[in-house]
Amino acid sequence: MNPIERQQKKILGFLVAEKKITPSQAHAHAVSESVESIIPDLSRMASNEEALVAAVSAALNKQAFIEVEAGRKALMPDGTQNFCVYDGTVFLTNPLDQRSINSALAWARQKKHDGQLKYDGDLKIGVIGPSKLDGLRNLDIDDEDVSVVDTEQAKQRAQKRIDDLIREAASRDATDIHLQPTQGDKILVRYRIDGKLRTIRTYPHTHHDSLCRVLIENLCSLTLETMTPQDGKFDFEITGNKKINLRMSSIPVQRGTDKTLKIVLRLLGNNTQLANLDRLGLSPRNIAILKRLGNQPNGLIALTGPTGSGKTTTLAAILLDAFRNNPDKNYHTIEEPVEIHHEGMTHTECGPHLSFADALRSLLRQDPDVIGVGEMRDNETADLGYKAAMTGHLVLTTLHTNNAHESIGRLERMNVQSDIIATNTAAFAAQRLVRSLCGKCKIQYRLRSVPEEHVRYGSNPVFSEDPDALVYRGNPAGCSFCGVDSGGMKGRCGVLEILEFTPEIQEAILDGVSPSLLRRSSIANGSFLDLWDDGLRLVKSGMTSLAELELTLRPYMTDRIGGRGSPGAQMQGNRPQLPAAQNAASLKTQPQL
Repeated sequence: MNPIERQQKKILGFLVAEKKITPSQAHAHAVSESVESIIPDLSRMASNEEALVAAVSAALNKQAFIEVEAGRKALMPDGTQNFCVYDGTVFLTNPLDQRSINSALAWARQKKHDGQLKYDGDLKIGVIGPSKLDGLRNLDIDDEDVSVVDTEQAKQRAQKRIDDLIREAASRDATDIHLQPTQGDKILVRYRIDGKLRTIRTYPHTHHDSLCRVLIENLCSLTLETMTPQDGKFDFEITGNKKINLRMSSIPVQRGTDKTLKIVLRLLGNNTQLANLDRLGLSPRNIAILKRLGNQPNGLIALTGPTGSGKTTTLAAILLDAFRNNPDKNYHTIEEPVEIHHEGMTHTECGPHLSFADALRSLLRQDPDVIGVGEMRDNETADLGYKAAMTGHLVLTTLHTNNAHESIGRLERMNVQSDIIATNTAAFAAQRLVRSLCGKCKIQYRLRSVPEEHVRYGSNPVFSEDPDALVYRGNPAGCSFCGVDSGGMKGRCGVLEILEFTPEIQEAILDGVSPSLLRRSSIANGSFLDLWDDGLRLVKSGMTSLAELELTLRPYMTDRIGGRGSPGAQMQGNRPQLPAAQNAASLKTQPQL
């Protein structure tokens, strides 16, 4: 094996180990013609730039660039050269290109000699992704920068900075970009990554007007209004073969005695690979249930949860799985906005001039088989959705409720009769997203070594059969793979509970059993696995931590007092305890807890 092949296979091995490519992809990849062409060749195969940077970093034992700390700057060369210097390290997009290394080191040494680079010791070599390097360019804005907002030069600079912000946010899998004014003279640039807002950098307030003007007037084709909120949308080409949609929202905020705009950009369709049931981190049991539900001929399936809980992505994954199994059906979605476009399906976008109800009423005349409704937000849409389910269509939609059982009461308050809910619903599923532990730096410990956690969770079936269960927590210091400010967390996974409408559930609803009592009884007798049951499975497998579940879910004991998974029913005094098995009639007579 020659040195080129050896180096290439080493990087490919790390990509396979992290499941970013398959072993067959690695085996089929042709050997590069030269050492310096290895990384460019691999970048065309590995769609995840961050994963490729991590693999190159591990294979070459070189530091990977994470981000610039607040208050500091990376030293950038003029033009579009492929490196930057930060904290005594020269970060290159291709650390296997010796000519680039020599050129970058010579430039850095000259800057050190001139006093612009203050660092004692030898310069080191690191690796940085092209998108991240592009994001650094022109974002560290000095106070001496152009401050006249009406010039063509200022608009061009603002356009370049917006492009860089979007590319950097997309490369980091951010879902939102916030441009947030402060009471000082700075604007905070914040990305929402893995559900958490991170302040990336700041820029002077004097340059904010030009960015707002370019975003609203040039990109969204609106007339800038500084006294009223505005909403817009535009497309952005990340690379030659990747385009994303962005939704812009502006709102006036008070800054001292003046008003300025806060801007939020939502990135839609940035990571379409997640629209796959096998990539959502769900349990095999839940994946099997969702696949089976998605291939039913008719009925209604609703995903519930708060905004940002991944409902739309899971719904898209169910639709895609159904399409792969039954491509000869007519699939149509009604959304606001359309977030993910699918081959073989049609999509209608609702808005001020087209409501969900009007779109659904028209769609029912289009001979659909499977209908995706972005949200059931009013009585008319709910009524039409259930009429479609009754007339032989499969309807997939979302609701805003805290758990699966609450969806019953929510629909009843939307004037859907309980008998229609009971007989035409296939399932309600509630979902949350929790941050995943970094596989490189997570910390292992025994559950029983933390008495408070062991008392609270040790009786759950996930742990009760393993008294020496090992669990994990995040490393507060993070690492080069997840980032020093990540708390040891990287990525997110789905926590899910599914209420299938079995004959027993249908009978209980028809007999008037309250959803809350039905939920507690089902958890107590083990016939229903709730969000905590599924979340503790993730904890046991090392995918997330107990602390992360506690941040995201309701308290563990909310639906468990005196029941299954309780740390001792005797702790609850004389509170009544539901029996392990009940029929619908006896449920009605049980005292509510």
